[in-house]
Amino acid sequence: MKKRVLLSALLAASVCFSSMTVYAGDNEKVEISILTDVSRSVVGESGYGTGFYTALDEWQEEHPDVTINIEEMDQTSYQTKINALGSSDDMPDVFMLKGSWTKNFVNNGWVQDITDDLDADPEWRDAYIEGAYDNATQDGRIYGVPRESLSTGLIFYNSDMWSEIGYDEFPKTWDELLDAVDKFKEQGVTAFVMGNKPNWPAESCWLSTLGDRFTGTDWTRSILNGDGAQFTDEQFVKALTCFQELADKGAFNVDINSIDDQEQQTVYFNKKAAAIANGTWFIPTVDTAAPDDVKAATKLAVLPAVDGGSDDQNTVSGGCVWFTSLSNKVEEGTKRDLCVDLLKALTGKRVADITASYGGVTPWADPEYDKDSVPELYTEYLELMKDARKNRDMIEANRRKIKVITKSIERDKNEELYNLGKYDREISGIEQELEAVASRKQEALSLFENQTR
Repeated sequence: MKKRVLLSALLAASVCFSSMTVYAGDNEKVEISILTDVSRSVVGESGYGTGFYTALDEWQEEHPDVTINIEEMDQTSYQTKINALGSSDDMPDVFMLKGSWTKNFVNNGWVQDITDDLDADPEWRDAYIEGAYDNATQDGRIYGVPRESLSTGLIFYNSDMWSEIGYDEFPKTWDELLDAVDKFKEQGVTAFVMGNKPNWPAESCWLSTLGDRFTGTDWTRSILNGDGAQFTDEQFVKALTCFQELADKGAFNVDINSIDDQEQQTVYFNKKAAAIANGTWFIPTVDTAAPDDVKAATKLAVLPAVDGGSDDQNTVSGGCVWFTSLSNKVEEGTKRDLCVDLLKALTGKRVADITASYGGVTPWADPEYDKDSVPELYTEYLELMKDARKNRDMIEANRRKIKVITKSIERDKNEELYNLGKYDREISGIEQELEAVASRKQEALSLFENQTR
């Protein structure tokens, strides 16, 4: 597997993003335990993995009197172990917190509130994109620093293989997608490979986005917050039915639950499957590990719109999903000061710059990297996300405007007094603007796909 080499300037630079450096006392022996799902074996291939271990090694060199005991494992094993350690009151000092665990970890006393530490260093606290801390926040208190900003439901597809069945671009409707599955099946080709042995690809890379097509993001927030939404709700059941329809059509490989997320990449790279649903972490993997012809042919898309779904049909699941956190076992004193200092190093600018230089998506608001050295798909992905945010903001603003107008009309039945004809015209104009925005959104996506073809 090819190794990606960082720019020498990036390797030589040592950026310490903290207001002060903390050291152990002359006679004080400090040990810090770390449990992570990030393997050192990905250094040179994964942007975040390279950044994480670079920052860790540099911090260790600056603190030779501190003993770092780090245990690494795959993500499936990690999720099992960290919950078991919490239940047995044996948490590591520094660990990786999944955003969806925040409520449980806080309520069980397994994770430490670091709000005051962030507030004491505004430069560190404010260096991240808006909303970066949301999934690690409860009751206004912050329990983790974001490590990556991810989109988990992107479609990576071999455009050459799709062209061979008559699709010069990825399907825009669900009926077109089902038609493509039938055509690939006739050729003996798997449309989508999925390695669901670790159980998360189906949920993270498929149902998160497909579910949102039907339920909308408000339903997802309600599920996470325990505010009333249920997995038995009609719209989510529709999403499950749609997913099952794909499976019944033969869209996936028959050994879907026997291969893992690494093996699925091999199937795609060997052109045994025409597409793979994956996250932004797969962008640098394609760049460093795919055969040249597959790399050149790989394009990005999102799942097509579904009938009877939510208003916004161009979404993709994602956000800041994983965080670096401190255990509640770490008490005030020198060790805690060192742990916070290490936390800054593992989530700081150094890590962000290296992550971005590999084509990884970082929650850092303004990473510095050589834009000419990153994968083309990464640059195009960033531009696509910018356009999507602008269009969504405009759509939401117009929805709020319609709501205000409608409520003002409903408050009084005197049509002459309130000039309802004027409101009708204004609502009509806003609805036309919404249609125009949706059209521009579609044009932006088509342009993106054409440019990366």
